[in-house]
Amino acid sequence: MEDVWIMDSGCSRHMIGHHKWFSSLNPVSTKEYITFGDNGQGKVLGVGSVSLSAKLSLREVAFVRNLGFNLVSVSQLLDEGFEVRFKKGACCVLDAEETLVCSLLPFGQWHRRLGHLSFDLLVRLSPMGLIRGLPKLRAEKDLVCHPCRHGKMVAAFHIPVSQVMTSYPGELLHMDTVGPARVASVSGKWYVLVVVDDFSRFSWVFFMEFKDEAFGFVQNLGYPSDNGEEFRNSRFENFCRDLGLEHQFSSPYTLPQNGVVERKNRTLVEMARTMLDEHRTPRHFWAEAVNTACYIANRIFLQAFLGKTSYELRFGRQPRVKHLRAFGCRCFVLKKAGHLDKFESRCLDGIFLGYASSSRAFRVWILEAKQVVETCEVSFDETMPCTTPAFELLGNDEEGTPIFDDEEGAVDGGDARATAPATSPAPSATSSDDDGGPLPMASSSLP
Repeated sequence: MEDVWIMDSGCSRHMIGHHKWFSSLNPVSTKEYITFGDNGQGKVLGVGSVSLSAKLSLREVAFVRNLGFNLVSVSQLLDEGFEVRFKKGACCVLDAEETLVCSLLPFGQWHRRLGHLSFDLLVRLSPMGLIRGLPKLRAEKDLVCHPCRHGKMVAAFHIPVSQVMTSYPGELLHMDTVGPARVASVSGKWYVLVVVDDFSRFSWVFFMEFKDEAFGFVQNLGYPSDNGEEFRNSRFENFCRDLGLEHQFSSPYTLPQNGVVERKNRTLVEMARTMLDEHRTPRHFWAEAVNTACYIANRIFLQAFLGKTSYELRFGRQPRVKHLRAFGCRCFVLKKAGHLDKFESRCLDGIFLGYASSSRAFRVWILEAKQVVETCEVSFDETMPCTTPAFELLGNDEEGTPIFDDEEGAVDGGDARATAPATSPAPSATSSDDDGGPLPMASSSLP
């Protein structure tokens, strides 16, 4: 029960029963005991600070032996200038500007797990029964998410398409390149190739060190393209001709002509930027964030005219989200070394970076080894960002640095579409995720 947090209006001070929560902890110089409701007592072993969320740090928290729950004192929060609001099934902590700093309710947690999906869409989506594992949620109208403000402040208006232009998945694919990024990803990638299926709006992202790598990804995928030099060449034209594809270019720097993929670019970059901002995750992990954003978007966004998720339209079954976790949160990976000392730690600290594309595994940055691993043997602490010196792991990283020079989309403009002949699409191979549904092809090329 050491991971359970309770907002206690009768508790005189914050207190927890396990040292793992403390970002700093100092021993007490005098003997001090806490009396519980059953007249039992627990000894105070130390006092320190605890990060309850990315925006709320608890001070003067008592480390109490034999305490089965973590207690947050409402009176101590009020003394520190916070406002605590209780409603049916929810408790929110707001600062002096009435900005949400901590939410002890499922809504806030699902908002983060789903890549900071908008409050309105999450409220509309939850009761529809289109996504297995997503509970019915309610939100307060005055809640404000700081990472969303930082990541999505600028909004653009797009004229919606009034009808579905295709009749089956794979008939028309939109494609665009985004980049170069301002910083290289962990594995040295600078560009993103985004591909969107017109019928289902299902998306793929591929990460590239050089733009001319795009053709190889397109060739493996089946068909798509872009008006950039990486596709405007005889090799790609011959490829389309051999498959019987019609290759359509949009005008350079004319974003509305390829609005489907441009909107997807914006959505994925906004989601990635917001997820990175929440826990101050280094910008070197931008590719992991974009990859995770695509994975989530395929499962939660609806095709507006068909009333189903992109995932269901492509694979014929509803997506599951039970296994989703908040990007950038602290996590612990089980050690599998053959000869561990009896008193050696059984896990490695890590940062959660998303989902494997070809297995039922999570992607985790191991802080000690400074490398990404894919594993199922992992437990998560979604209430805490990784605030250890581990964020020196990749050297200096300028906080708030934009991912791309042009956050609106591809910097070099010029997009294209590839249209398949009017025949039924070829079947796509899928595998199963943690909850039994097929894994998306969100990123065949992991960052």
